[in-house]
Amino acid sequence: MSFALIGLITAAASLLALLRSRAMMLGVLCSAALLQAASAMAFGSANITPGHLALGFFILAVLIRQGGLEYAYAAIQPLRPGFFLLALSVWGLMASFVMPRLFAGQFLVFPMNPDRKFIIEVPLFPSSANFNQAVYFLGGLLTFAFVSSLVRTNESMHKAAFALIIAAIVNLVIVAFDTISFAVGMSDMLNFLRNADYSQLFSHQYLGIKRVTGSFPEASSFAATTVGLFAFNYRLWRGGFRAELTGAVALFSFMALIFAFSSTGYVALLVFLAMSYARALTGGQGRLRPTRVTSANRTIFVALGPFLALTAAVIVAVRPDILDPITKTFDESITSKLGSASGMERMSWNMGGLNAFVQTFGIGAGLGSVRTSSFVVGVLANLGIVGAALFTAFFVQLFQGKMSKRSRLGDEDSKVIASAARSGCFATLLAAMVSASTVDLGLQFYIMAGMSCGALFFRPGRLVQAPPETAGDGPVEEGAPVGARDWAQPTGPRGFQA
Repeated sequence: MSFALIGLITAAASLLALLRSRAMMLGVLCSAALLQAASAMAFGSANITPGHLALGFFILAVLIRQGGLEYAYAAIQPLRPGFFLLALSVWGLMASFVMPRLFAGQFLVFPMNPDRKFIIEVPLFPSSANFNQAVYFLGGLLTFAFVSSLVRTNESMHKAAFALIIAAIVNLVIVAFDTISFAVGMSDMLNFLRNADYSQLFSHQYLGIKRVTGSFPEASSFAATTVGLFAFNYRLWRGGFRAELTGAVALFSFMALIFAFSSTGYVALLVFLAMSYARALTGGQGRLRPTRVTSANRTIFVALGPFLALTAAVIVAVRPDILDPITKTFDESITSKLGSASGMERMSWNMGGLNAFVQTFGIGAGLGSVRTSSFVVGVLANLGIVGAALFTAFFVQLFQGKMSKRSRLGDEDSKVIASAARSGCFATLLAAMVSASTVDLGLQFYIMAGMSCGALFFRPGRLVQAPPETAGDGPVEEGAPVGARDWAQPTGPRGFQA
């Protein structure tokens, strides 16, 4: 076992946050989850990312507070989103061990961890990727459950939102530093964030401009995470939650996505914005109550459409050639992508994944067995029909679940945050459906999913006098839902009912 510098930094920040509060620890987790090109510590050939190292401290921070474990258990009770995620994790763990051995050598797959320089088809075989992907999947379940355990009052919802906003700002700061250091020929300054032993494609240029990668191994993975943070902050801006800050973060995240030149980011961004614009045109606010601020922001967003179209028309009329770089970028990033070497390679991965689904009679080859280039194909290839059904049930609950009528999460800002978290999950899922090579949606997705579901499915129980403040999380709100730090029943959240 060996620790890297970024691992020591993550551990020190996590330990400090652990001694302060759960909210601060969540902030460290959100930021550490961005460092996907880094290895915090290594066990032989297995890398532990800073995000998963921070996750261990976050779980501990929740557990040592009263009721933390009980409320995490409540998040995975039957008929709640966490229950389907739990069932999915159990199936994934079992499949990762059994299926590669049951179907070993019977057909060819593109493996998750090739021992060669190039990714080529080999006979199906059990590998360390089965264990690694199972651990990542379990990490997603724990993230969801313990974030749900934390986010159960209006105050904690606000703090969780700021944790994600800060993470989005950290992401932009790293992007700026990476871009500037590359421009002046000092890219090596960020090598401590790129110490993982897999391929690091951070120096690619397009049209003479460096593709934005930030703290990620490639532009595609950067776009897949950043589009979720963009959607989260955009929805907060639409809802009027700290509009000046969230609007600026959303705008700069949008610009970073543009300069990533990633088809993953472009497709997810276009679909998300198109759906948001259509909803705004119809006057829809989702589950939120219209206010003066939200109505004004909706008007601004709707007005941007014709304004940008008119501006573009004027520019094209004056300088027709000005669109050449834009059309070239769009063509090579999206319309001609499938014809490129990268596109053909990824299509072959998907065809191999569909073949694995057929060859295993719809059972799947086991979690971590097959590399694909789409989340949907990856689920079918690795987890089969059972995994697809459980994922579908989880997503239906996540995006369509109804708030309990007895819930005391009455703060409008908290409802805005829950809606923003769902938007972030949806945008992340869109990106994964375009090009994800695994079925792991990432820690950021499960953090936002936990925020969305954590307080919405709980009902209030009997509240008693709050104990003295010792956890550093601020005062308990008047009328806070069950699960605030004033819960004093020794056996846990008996007031929670499905």
